[in-house]
Amino acid sequence: MRILVLGCGRVGSGLGYRLEVDRHDVTVIDRDRNAISRLGRGFSGRALVGDALSRATLEDGGIAEVDALAAVTGSDEVNAVVARLASSRYRVPRVVARMYEPRQAHLYGRLGALTISPVEWGVTRLASLLTQSELAEVTAIGGGAVLIMEITVSSSIAGKSAGELEIPGETKLVTITRAGRSFFGDPGVVLETGDLVGIAVSRGAEERLQTLLGRP
Repeated sequence: MRILVLGCGRVGSGLGYRLEVDRHDVTVIDRDRNAISRLGRGFSGRALVGDALSRATLEDGGIAEVDALAAVTGSDEVNAVVARLASSRYRVPRVVARMYEPRQAHLYGRLGALTISPVEWGVTRLASLLTQSELAEVTAIGGGAVLIMEITVSSSIAGKSAGELEIPGETKLVTITRAGRSFFGDPGVVLETGDLVGIAVSRGAEERLQTLLGRP
């Protein structure tokens, strides 16, 4: 894929390097020449110094031809503007914007832009780890319509089949991690204490899943 990354901070530089390792055609843009140096000498993609809000810079980076764009500058406003521009004017097939402010992420999500909020994800994940909840939310997809949750199998549900954790149209078991090995969860697999189960849950179905797990 041809991918344009706007912003070369820790996320942008790491993303650019990772995409290149995965053999994608990557261009990274940042207004700070020193930031570009984070890519290192081993980076063989394109690296441009310029303003992400400049149409000339974007077109020089190939925005009209790319398959995907990631707006990960340090500014929510810049990321939002560029994401909307890429989607509406240049018709980039896949656009993702990073938003530090969770409320901003929800706003642009409702407008159809794919967003990721590290702050919201981090807060949710830390809360789950600190409280050692059996059922922990990992992330949300589809504008928050579907939650990806992790379930640590306790003795209360060990012995059930994976299919018993599925509610038609509301939950779908995705993966099981057991003894350090992950595999797709066939409905007939019997769950064991300590298994880490990944399950997709429709927003609003969390309480029904809790009931299925035998939790109040």
